[in-house]
Amino acid sequence: MSAPAAPLSLRALLPLLPALALFGCRQDIGLAQAARCDGIQQSGEDWVDQAFDRDGDGFYDGSNADCINAYPADKLDCEDTIAAVNPTATEIACNELDDDCDPATLDASDDDGDGFLACEDCDDNDPLVNPQVAETQCNFINDDCDDNTADGYDADGDGFDSCTDCDDTRPYISPDSSEVFCNSLDDDCNPSTFDFEDRDNDGSGSCDDCNDGDATISPLLAEDCDTPEDDNCDGQANEDCAIDWSGQYTLDRAVSKYCAFGLINFSFGVMEISSAGTSLSAFSYPYTTPPGTLGGSVDADGNFSATVTYKGGCTEVYTLTGVFTSETTFTATFSAAYTGSYPNCGFGADDCSKGSPHTWIINGTRK
Repeated sequence: MSAPAAPLSLRALLPLLPALALFGCRQDIGLAQAARCDGIQQSGEDWVDQAFDRDGDGFYDGSNADCINAYPADKLDCEDTIAAVNPTATEIACNELDDDCDPATLDASDDDGDGFLACEDCDDNDPLVNPQVAETQCNFINDDCDDNTADGYDADGDGFDSCTDCDDTRPYISPDSSEVFCNSLDDDCNPSTFDFEDRDNDGSGSCDDCNDGDATISPLLAEDCDTPEDDNCDGQANEDCAIDWSGQYTLDRAVSKYCAFGLINFSFGVMEISSAGTSLSAFSYPYTTPPGTLGGSVDADGNFSATVTYKGGCTEVYTLTGVFTSETTFTATFSAAYTGSYPNCGFGADDCSKGSPHTWIINGTRK
């Protein structure tokens, strides 16, 4: 009996490894070259048509003519290198693969019909939103599907874009600003915040109300002629108010004249004034002739003038000109002028025309 052969050492096998590997590779190459997609497991195949199901998903190469003849359509693989792609797979949107091997199943839908699939349309429910649409400012929509296109700009650099800033040209106007009264600006971009105060609650703000602490004074009110105030805030008190100046006024001096041998003879310390609107009349009290009744007018500022003329051989003209300094006082000049030939106005020291006109500065106070 011969002795058993000595085992080969690892060192002895090392030179043989490349040859063994080449032998195995040639077997695989030979399998691929010799294989035919026919539905029959051939010698050297681990499973039927192994070379035509490279991804091992149980479906065969749909681009191979033999596989097309050997298998029904639902067994053909449209992508035989990816196991997740085959006729039983579910289509996955937007992966650019025909996952279920059905060209009729789209990789994505176009639900809004704008020509852009859901993969590239950022809102496939709105046909006005897609990559070809121009961005509309301040509608809070990404119209052009570009995150780099701003929906609004901050021109004044105050941290608020034009969508929320009511005046994007002035950095001191923004929703973060405090309202400044009476500058005619909506500083805080809040229409409900008034540009003014109304402390007296009369409906007129402090910007226009000349007395915002008194509800009876406001530009919205009419002037009250019974008060000394500028009730309507127009800068004038009691404008266009017709003041009744009527009454008896005591003079601060007597007005007296005697001439023409007593034909001219008067002396009075009280004048009676009657007014109605712009008309005014005045006479001495008690009534004497001369001077009789002087007629004239008074304006809105209280300036008045009244006169009376008696024509004859000695013409007499009596005039009262002045101003009401209050509703109860006036200051005025009373004058008496005489013209005529000798001796109608008297003569010598008794001549009324001598030194004519004769004037008296008087101040009157209503009783």
